[in-house]
Amino acid sequence: MNRSGRFDYNTAIALREMDGFTPWNAMGEREAMGITVTGEDIWRGNELDPLPTSHTTIPLPAEAGEQMTVVSESDADNGATATGILTLRIDYLDATGEMQSEDITLDGTTPVNTVATDIRFVNDMYSLSPVGSNGVAEGHIKIYKTGSAGLVYNMIALGGNKSLVPHRMVPLDHKLLLKGWHATEAQNKRCTVRIRSTHMNGDLLPGVFCFQDVTYLKQSASGWLVLEEMVPALSLVKGTGWVVVPGAETSCSWRGWLIHD
Repeated sequence: MNRSGRFDYNTAIALREMDGFTPWNAMGEREAMGITVTGEDIWRGNELDPLPTSHTTIPLPAEAGEQMTVVSESDADNGATATGILTLRIDYLDATGEMQSEDITLDGTTPVNTVATDIRFVNDMYSLSPVGSNGVAEGHIKIYKTGSAGLVYNMIALGGNKSLVPHRMVPLDHKLLLKGWHATEAQNKRCTVRIRSTHMNGDLLPGVFCFQDVTYLKQSASGWLVLEEMVPALSLVKGTGWVVVPGAETSCSWRGWLIHD
């Protein structure tokens, strides 16, 4: 518990003083959104060159897990004489749903395969220290299915050092208390942003992204939207947007508590 009851639950969890509780959050952004009936996942996959097989809906790896490959669009992101990112860490779930991580030394535009061959879902990727003199990625860095470069699962955008993809899979033996979320639109183009997850009423629904909340935006910010939704293990949470006029510039984020069962 917290120190002599001095803090509320949010503060105590943020300070890692509540056993079994961990803060969990995600954020994402997308520029130049298009009109897509099924919506567009909020990530910058539409800026990759070449475009992924699907940049509107991020594909899902096989449940049995896969080997993946990491590559940059710039030779300056490498582990030797880089000005950009030298090494990065991938936080992922293995085939059983357990949390794992792997560190990758980049080799610029030369693909580097993961050691792991059982990656079920990439939850996050971010630069490690030290970094090159520029401090951030010199090119877009992507992770994709080994042998299928079009199946991109996550990325670090040029000029950044962390993934901006608001997708997470809840680990095995955990649940997520989704506390709330936030969204913005910056180009005066009306956009509907929905937070979605593969569950309803506490039941896991693999492959079915049910709406959990929605906000309409037009050159505005939603403010903090309270949810208090319990998301079960192996459910996926993500943000998706819909527009009626092309060109919206959108961001979204969410946060909650990851609770060990």
